[in-house]
Amino acid sequence: MDAAPLRIDGSRGHWDEIEGLWLTGELTDDEFEDHFIDDVIVEDIGEGTDGREFPGGSYSVEVR
Repeated sequence: MDAAPLRIDGSRGHWDEIEGLWLTGELTDDEFEDHFIDDVIVEDIGEGTDGREFPGGSYSVEVR
């Protein structure tokens, strides 16, 4: 099975928490990962998208 990356541009994300932790020197890898998932990825592609697969030769995504 071939896989293609799901690209997330982060433009709908909320970066304030990450930036605040960065500016105070408190941004750890774990904090970044937690905030990036919750505040950027989920905001970009929506809640409940864990573990989705898109089998087949082609598919489309409808933006509402």
